[in-house]
Amino acid sequence: MRLPRPILPFAALALSLVPRAQDPEASPEGRTHYLGRAIAQTMHWTGAGWLLRATREAEENGALLQRWLAVAPGQTVADLGCGNGYHTLPLARAAGPTGRVFGVELQPQYLTMLQQRTTAAGLTNVLGIAATLDDPKLPVGSCDLVLMVDVYHELSHPVRVMQRVREALRSGGRVVLVEFRAEDPEVPIKPEHTMTKAQMRRELASHGFRCTDEFDALPWQHAMAFVPAPDDARLAARETLRGALAAAAGDDPRVLVPFLADGAKLSAPLDAQAPIVLRRGLDDSLAAEVAGRNFVLRTDAAGRIFVAPAAAAPWRRPHGSTRAFYAMHTGTGGGPVADQASMVGELGFDGLAHGLDELAAARLACEQRGLDLGSAYAVLTLPAPAAAAPDAAVPSPWLEPLRRALAELAGCPGQLWLALRHEGLAPRDPRGEAAALAALRSLVAEARVHNVAIALYPHHDFWLETSDDALRLAAAVDAPQLGVCFNLCHHLRTGSGDPVAALRRVAPRLLAVTVHGADAAGRDWSTLIRPLDTGDFDLRPLLAALDEIGFAGPVGLQGFGVPGPARDHLTRSMAAWRSLHAAAEPARR
Repeated sequence: MRLPRPILPFAALALSLVPRAQDPEASPEGRTHYLGRAIAQTMHWTGAGWLLRATREAEENGALLQRWLAVAPGQTVADLGCGNGYHTLPLARAAGPTGRVFGVELQPQYLTMLQQRTTAAGLTNVLGIAATLDDPKLPVGSCDLVLMVDVYHELSHPVRVMQRVREALRSGGRVVLVEFRAEDPEVPIKPEHTMTKAQMRRELASHGFRCTDEFDALPWQHAMAFVPAPDDARLAARETLRGALAAAAGDDPRVLVPFLADGAKLSAPLDAQAPIVLRRGLDDSLAAEVAGRNFVLRTDAAGRIFVAPAAAAPWRRPHGSTRAFYAMHTGTGGGPVADQASMVGELGFDGLAHGLDELAAARLACEQRGLDLGSAYAVLTLPAPAAAAPDAAVPSPWLEPLRRALAELAGCPGQLWLALRHEGLAPRDPRGEAAALAALRSLVAEARVHNVAIALYPHHDFWLETSDDALRLAAAVDAPQLGVCFNLCHHLRTGSGDPVAALRRVAPRLLAVTVHGADAAGRDWSTLIRPLDTGDFDLRPLLAALDEIGFAGPVGLQGFGVPGPARDHLTRSMAAWRSLHAAAEPARR
């Protein structure tokens, strides 16, 4: 949430002279529009009689809504925008004498009416709260449920109010929005007092909430439940696509239309709970993959996101390749991950290939800049096998950091790049095979849950040393979530023969590739890992082989030990990468 700017010290005065966009919620007037939707005027208290009209139960079925809400005795609930208590009193009865209900209102006249009604009903667990335009004044961490019935669309300060609502929720707490259906022209309510499900999902995602449930049995309204989501720069896109998939599977096609770009159609509905993978697309769009189907998510000038089907054919990226090109963290110079992400984005990379440290922060830093987190590199060092029990399962603590990494990679294109060592064992020592396979099978089960791929990362002088070793293990496990990362530097260091021939051997299970400049006859890292524009190793046949085998996965730029400022050698490597693909373009035609 954007807060009012503090008074600046003298040293920062010059910066204050730079024009800045005015926060529309820094004034009492607030916003007139939010994400393209005109904000409605709040109903004046003199219209209170309409809130208790004789036909309201038939039109809205508050009793049915209460059953769906299922408030339990002892819970604390807020009725935000409670008016004169149409929903507040049933909530108070459900919460019981050990529970509590906050009736939140801007207009004090409503609170007076609420007090009169609760007194008459003999309810003592209702507390009226006088809110302001930008603050509902709810105690922090107090609420199991915040209910907003026909209220959200009138918020003139939606960002500030919803931030306060988020702060008011207990762990496991939820927000429920009930709004008149804009998709249904037969609902006799002014358009500015209605909302589509698409609007509700997009806007709540912009405040950091994800939808967990929908209720469509009310006569005129949608009811949707939301919970706070972890920091996610692509939450709004994910929620929009999830909502579109749910609408496509529903029985009212009118609900789907507001999710879609003009002229777009979704056929053959997918499971709305299927895993979604989002990656950067063209022209500031996002590409999405769900169960093998491709979509594009486009953002309009108002910030609204719309869904359209996309062709499965790969598109050429600005750097010239159809494959994502990531700068590996071994060559980005260290420092704050936000600075690393900014640098690689400026230089034209598709994102970062990172390590396990600060993985969530690296993902957020990339996605906030329209980039992708391409991978998480990890080394699994297995304990030496016991002579008495060589097939014993790998102790869980060895695998726990990798399980966390798989969870943190869920929903992005990033893979787990996994190197394997065995304490006390030389490369390929057969005594390590059983434990390695047991560990991999356990990790693959976790990877399946999170829809994340694991690419075995051959490393010179490790137990898993060559791409052929990785191929052997991947074939033994035989799961689509497990494959091979071909590493040029380690292949050359181990003297494993022609790299192109090795690529062809592992092609059926190839998930990732790492490249760099190199001296073909080099025997140490200083000669084997160089900027792409140096060394006598010809990378063109290797890239041509990737085209030939139809490899569409990511390519990482290895930068371990490259001397000099990271920006300098990354700039040179990107220029060489562009040149390599520009030279290959005529051959493709």
